[in-house]
Formats: sequence, C-alpha cells, structure tokens
Amino acid sequence: MRIGILSAIKEELKPFPNLKKLDSDFDGNTWFRMDHPKHQICLCAGGLGKVNAAIASTVLIREHKIDFLLNTGIAGTLDPSLNLADVCYGKRLIQHDYGTLKEEQIEVYPAGSIPLGDSRESSFTPENWLVDLLEEKMTELRAVTLLSGDVFLQCHKTGDRLRKRFQAQLVDMESAAVAQAAAKFCIPFLAIRSVSDLVGEHPEGVPVSQLKQASRAAAASVMKVLELLPSEIATETEVG
Repeated sequence: MRIGILSAIKEELKPFPNLKKLDSDFDGNTWFRMDHPKHQICLCAGGLGKVNAAIASTVLIREHKIDFLLNTGIAGTLDPSLNLADVCYGKRLIQHDYGTLKEEQIEVYPAGSIPLGDSRESSFTPENWLVDLLEEKMTELRAVTLLSGDVFLQCHKTGDRLRKRFQAQLVDMESAAVAQAAAKFCIPFLAIRSVSDLVGEHPEGVPVSQLKQASRAAAASVMKVLELLPSEIATETEVG
C-alpha cells in the first residue's frame, strides 16, 4: 500500500528509521522516503497550521497517489491524566476555531459548512475497520477527541473551556485539517499524536527534550500500526 505520513516539522519525522531525503522543489516542504518491507511510504514535514496541513495532504494524495494518510507528531494535552509521551489516536477530530464568533466565543460548525443557523457540532472520524483494528491490536493507544486550530494554545482558561465543551483530551494545529482533506478525497486517514506538554504549562514553547521524547513515542506507535495495516486497501474515487 502507498502510505503518506505527514507531520508539521522535521523533528517529528527524525525518529523514523531508514529515511531517505527526496529532492523536491514542488512546494518548499521537506520530503522523505522510508524503506519498508510491506508498504511504499512517503513522508512530509508540511509546516504548522491547518492551511499547510491541507496543502501537504493534497500533494500527498494527488501527486504521490497515496492510498492511506497518516498524520503524526506531538500534541498538547487538555487532560491532566495524560502524561508526557503518552500516545493517542484521534477517534473524533474537530476544528475548534471554525464557525461564527459571537459574544467573544466561537460557535463551532462543521468545517467547510456555511456557519449560519443553529450551531451543530460535527467531527471527522477514522473508518470503522481501522478503529476496530486499533482497539484489538493496539490497546496501548488511547482513543481521544482531538481538537485542531490555528493557534498555539497556552491559556489554561481556554483549554479548560474547550475540554469541557468538546469532552476533548488533545489539541494541535493540523490533525483535523488533515482529516478534512482525506475525507474530501475519500482516503482513509489516521491521526496518531504523543503528548508533549500540558496546555498552558510552557508559554514560551515546548522544551526540546520533551518534543524529542514525544516524537519518538509517536513514531514508534506509527511503526507498529504500519505492520498491522493490510498491503492493499480498497479506496473510492475522488469526490467534489
């Protein structure tokens, strides 16, 4: 199977073995190929934020002809029970900053919809067969609600509000946008993220040592998932 692995920054890809850098001037991103006995794997450090994530996802799908899209890297936790380097997968993915701004708060709508009328929450979810596979074979991964938005969230008050509003555990800047791009092109997707810090704990940025530790943990889990994925998968044709 042709698999695309997407992160925001190179540091999140460095723990993967057998990486070979690709020469690509197509989009200014950093691209790698990874030798794997079962799959053809292309990796990309696509940049921070939802727009960069959507662009890189589209390039992986349209130019590299992938069959499966996997987003990985670090995330901040909204849940104090999660610890550094705990690895989770997104069972529900929501763009927490898409909607209508009213009375200093965002009423969240499904990403891409017209944000009018009654607010109605919607999330992206992995395909059922994939969830079943993880729940049977990767019990060490915690299923979470993963929020994404174009902000580096370092506000305890906002983090607590988002946790209660969405019953969410993790927050990042890309995963739900990757999920939206994958859904647009009918490509199966999975987001695997490792905890780098508690939201609000490091206002100046995640310490390098924690970033590296969390990235290693996420990459190790991704490698296990790759072994579980089938060599071939049926995909639908592009929509939209």
